[in-house]
Amino acid sequence: MKRKLNFFLITVIVMFFAIAADVFIIYQLESYETRFLEIYGSEQDGYVNIILGQINDLGDDATEQDITEIISSLDATASRYWTLSKGDSILFVKSVTETNRYKGFTDGTYYASETASEFMNSLGVNQVGHRIIYLDRDRFIASGMIFNWREEQYRVCLLTYDRVILEDNVLLECKNAIIIILSIILALLVILSMVMSRKINRQGRQIEEQEKHVVWQNKQIALLDEHLKREYAFSASKNVFKSVVLDEFLERLDEKNVSPLHFAVFKADSVEAKDEFFEHMQLVLDNHVLRFSMEDQYVLLIFVGYEKKDSDKIIDTLWDWNVHEAGNLYCEDNMKSYKIQFEQFWKAVSVQ
Repeated sequence: MKRKLNFFLITVIVMFFAIAADVFIIYQLESYETRFLEIYGSEQDGYVNIILGQINDLGDDATEQDITEIISSLDATASRYWTLSKGDSILFVKSVTETNRYKGFTDGTYYASETASEFMNSLGVNQVGHRIIYLDRDRFIASGMIFNWREEQYRVCLLTYDRVILEDNVLLECKNAIIIILSIILALLVILSMVMSRKINRQGRQIEEQEKHVVWQNKQIALLDEHLKREYAFSASKNVFKSVVLDEFLERLDEKNVSPLHFAVFKADSVEAKDEFFEHMQLVLDNHVLRFSMEDQYVLLIFVGYEKKDSDKIIDTLWDWNVHEAGNLYCEDNMKSYKIQFEQFWKAVSVQ
């Protein structure tokens, strides 16, 4: 029963993944189409610039009718056409017949959608811009700009229906090929998951037999890890560490959230006194006290996990005539990192 349930669960998960992948692919294809339209819009902007050049070449004797004739003479279809407006008045839309339908109307009547209105308001003088807009339920890539003619502002726009671009034979073939290939891959994934889930169920008994062995191994690893922790990863009772590794120790103590720490700094009168002090430490200190040889004749001891009264008592018994205490700092926790606390403490101690 359990194996059947696992088989059903794996199949459901893979089916859900396949559906999610289909949704993601559709979303990515839509994003791809939008990006493709943006690229087409950049190319379309250049065409609008060329038309502006033709208008500027008309000379001072030209009239508004001459500008309209240039726009109306351009190739236009139901899928790609031009518009021209002055101020809020429409001068030309698509063709002479279409223009007559909008005589007396403002350009806001034609560009009535929110996206189209935002596009018209975003146009700059002699700066071609493009944007994807919607007119009714149709999507267009629109390029346009504002130009000045005899102290009047005109808006010229070129609109291309998105299907003209996206349903180009080569592009459509590539899109369909991507959908077909990915659909086949997802179908194979579902079939493969069903085969693999059956195989996994057949191996269920072997896994159950190995579980006891794994549990035993985990216990042994836990015991070994506990032993290593007791040894504190480095044999502190047998080693004197150099100051260059102090930061690494403090960072590890921070990571393990070990607390409290008690820093004690001693200063020896000579190198010989310092060495004798370390030899003495091997006899009186346990594995929970880290020993560091600092610059000059300084010695740093870090008491790990000691209560303050206990570590204070030990510190008071360590110094002699040749080695004296320079200062100590007790850190109850690492809310402020041990490294920062020690650096502040060390600055105060080392200047003495």
